Amino acid sequence: MKITEILTRRPGSFKQNIRRPIGSIQKRILLITVSCLLCMCGVISCVSYYIFRNYLQNSLIHSTETSLQLLSDSVDNRMDDIFQIVRFCRNNSNIATYIEQNPNPSSVLSVSTYDRIYEEYSNNPSKDYINRLAIVTNDHFLQIVSAAYSSTVNLSAEVPGLPYFDTLLSAPDYDFSTGFVKDPLYRNGKNVLTVIRPITYQYNSVQGGFLYLQISSDLFTDALKRYSTAEDSYLYLHIGGRDYLYGGGGLSELNVSFRIADDLSSCGLIEDTLVHQIQDEEGSRLVVTSPLNMPGCYISQSISNSELRDQRLLLWLILGGTLISILGIGILLMLLLNRMINVPVSRIRAKMLRVADGDFARDPSIEWNHELGEIGRGINDLSENVYLLMNKRLEDEKQKKDLEYKMLQSQINPHFIYNTLNSIKWMATIQGSSGISEMTTALAKLLKSISKGTRLLVSIEEELSLLKDYFTIQSYRYGGTITMEVQVEDDSLLECQIIKFTLQPLVENAIFHGVEPKGAGHIQIRVYPESLTEEGEASIRIDVTDDGIGMPPDKAAQILLSNGCSTEFFREIGVSNVHKRLQYEFGDSYGITIESVEGEYTTMSIHIPQRHS
Repeated sequence: MKITEILTRRPGSFKQNIRRPIGSIQKRILLITVSCLLCMCGVISCVSYYIFRNYLQNSLIHSTETSLQLLSDSVDNRMDDIFQIVRFCRNNSNIATYIEQNPNPSSVLSVSTYDRIYEEYSNNPSKDYINRLAIVTNDHFLQIVSAAYSSTVNLSAEVPGLPYFDTLLSAPDYDFSTGFVKDPLYRNGKNVLTVIRPITYQYNSVQGGFLYLQISSDLFTDALKRYSTAEDSYLYLHIGGRDYLYGGGGLSELNVSFRIADDLSSCGLIEDTLVHQIQDEEGSRLVVTSPLNMPGCYISQSISNSELRDQRLLLWLILGGTLISILGIGILLMLLLNRMINVPVSRIRAKMLRVADGDFARDPSIEWNHELGEIGRGINDLSENVYLLMNKRLEDEKQKKDLEYKMLQSQINPHFIYNTLNSIKWMATIQGSSGISEMTTALAKLLKSISKGTRLLVSIEEELSLLKDYFTIQSYRYGGTITMEVQVEDDSLLECQIIKFTLQPLVENAIFHGVEPKGAGHIQIRVYPESLTEEGEASIRIDVTDDGIGMPPDKAAQILLSNGCSTEFFREIGVSNVHKRLQYEFGDSYGITIESVEGEYTTMSIHIPQRHS
């Protein structure tokens, strides 16, 4: 039988299984890699966009807050100068005396008081933004005004008649709720903020007059002109409850209020700033608001949507470049994986197909210096082992058939011989020849055992019975010069199985090659249990010992390799054949061992497992 026939003789063989369609590892790796990359890119894109969008927006807000705070500080510094002159006018003793005495404008007190006020006014850094400064009593007033807004109006009579006079005068602090108003004392005057504060007598809190001060809107517009903004970013000024939009170098009042929160301490990224959302004609806008040192007054700037769009576009470009880089790296990794995994796997699979077709030659090209190379070496080793195993199996089957054929050769019509010997037995009994009868009976039983059939295994008890019949014939043949003794340590061992005709060749070998050259001798058969094998199986040992001439070690080894002797009854059933039959049936750990000392003894030991029928 050929090796390829062994591999292909069954429908579910290894050859058919290896050729069964399988999923492509390359496709799986590609699918997994692309899926992981897409998921990773999606997660990175979303997280990065969210983080960087907020970061860019916060950066823009922060820069706007910083710039707006600088603008607010500039306005506050100018307002502080104006508030300083207001405090001077309310707390100066000369002015208090003037209020209390209410002198005529041409009096010495009036002139000296005016000079003192003018001196303070001249030294004030923000004097250019004070359109009019007046100290007003019940009957008279002292006024400092630029030439462009000079008028002959009687302030002591006109100012108290203003609609917001009482509100501003009685307010506990500066009140800018009126917002910007046209100068009421000059027909073409500019928009001004009005400050009206009471002035009390020097030694008590009774109001004797008041301070009237007009602040030009240029104080704000000059600062806003120097402030740079994007085209779609707008500046707003909140005065009291009124909102103004800066544009074209001036302020225009808005109809919709921003509703600025009262508490701004924790609203922005910078302390005292507020970031909030508004809705105007151009859509939704983020607005940053910074408070001024004027009660209820703020400056606001809307965040440029174009700058946000530009920054987000830059962010998308960065993310796009990053994602393309990640995909490129992923494709490179996929190619590397294909080179490192798919190519070796394809070669290994091709080798397995060749093995399935019966090619067991070693393939060094699949033995790489990595884990897949270990698999390749394993496949090469496996293919070589399979090849050796198949050859050994074929050889074993051939030898087994040869042994069976030789056994059949030895069985020359045993039934005919048995019937003939039976007739001789009865003739010897009638004539009184007991020896011939006993020998014939033993030979008949021996031949009857041979003719029982093709059963391979028999009990040790049956094998010993067959051996005794054989030895009876041999004892008559040698005239009683040889004897045999059988010792069984445990009767339960007699029920264990042994291959038929195992003991007879060993006893025959002991007679012909051990005892016969010596002239006489004794043969001992000992059956006893042996220690456990490496597989943990209980075994039996049967020793066949003769006190013959013995043999050298090289001859003892040669007996197990050759076919041994040829007998009258069992042709070619020698010791080596018995040894091989035992190994074929029970395994390589069992069989025959020989121990011999020249001139003293020879012991042939049979090792078989304890197996019951």
